[in-house]
Amino acid sequence: MKTILVIDDDFAMRRGIAFLLKREGYEVLEAEDEVRALALLCGRFIDLSIVDLFLAGKNGLDLADKIKRSRPHCKLLIVTAYGEHVRAMQARELYKEYFLEKSDIEKVLIKKVHKILDDAFENSETYKSDDR
Repeated sequence: MKTILVIDDDFAMRRGIAFLLKREGYEVLEAEDEVRALALLCGRFIDLSIVDLFLAGKNGLDLADKIKRSRPHCKLLIVTAYGEHVRAMQARELYKEYFLEKSDIEKVLIKKVHKILDDAFENSETYKSDDR
């Protein structure tokens, strides 16, 4: 079973995303901030982290960078409710298909998650040799 970490300071959004993912059979962990997210990443194999771009006074891109550096196998999906914000445009450029506006979550989240994880599995020796 693949594990997904949902990082969002909006309780209702975090729970909604977690619900959709659990319904698809994923193991889901939740974090409301950077501190909790980094703690959950320690000692666990997380296949995908879904990171809110605007985390209560923090930049989600900074957190995504920390995750990439500390857990290179962990795929990232950046989400935001503010698609026209300058930071969102920057995130869209950096993450391209790994970027999703929250207004589209119900329509495309599961499809996007499947694609990200399937691509990671097909292209990564980490998944082929992992003894989880």
